[in-house]
Amino acid sequence: MRTLYLTLSGATTAPEESAPDLVRLLQEEGWRVTVLCTPTGTRFHDLDALEELTGEPVRVDFRRPGTGVSLPPPDAVLACPWTFNSTNKTALGITDTFAVALVCEMIGRGVPTFLVPKAGDALAGHPAWDRSLGFLDAVPHVTLLRGPTGGLPTWRRVADALAG
Repeated sequence: MRTLYLTLSGATTAPEESAPDLVRLLQEEGWRVTVLCTPTGTRFHDLDALEELTGEPVRVDFRRPGTGVSLPPPDAVLACPWTFNSTNKTALGITDTFAVALVCEMIGRGVPTFLVPKAGDALAGHPAWDRSLGFLDAVPHVTLLRGPTGGLPTWRRVADALAG
């Protein structure tokens, strides 16, 4: 079974496609999903449902060395939805949250990483947005996934992209 790190940030999803819906679909596609979340993201996603689906806690905080259980090595990383803030931090390598730090580390290790950026119109108009997306799009093993109008793609499209 392939292992996927799903990293969530503080962005909403479509009402008909929640983070637990994404996990269910990915599990049906044969992925073992480990969920990580930014601190702000904990207010946007149903962590209890995610924990029930995966059978393990959603990881939010860095663990101290020598404590806790190490994560299984991933076959891929999916950052979805990935906010303006998390996208810019990822592009700059700012690792002040566990979820962003993990995405940055996996990019550094060359793990296939799929980013699903999401920003409202005002933030998407900020020059840092295009600069960060352009930078990340140029990284060989990073794939940006966007919907037809720059919003979120369907979960089916996300799962298909992960399948290769």
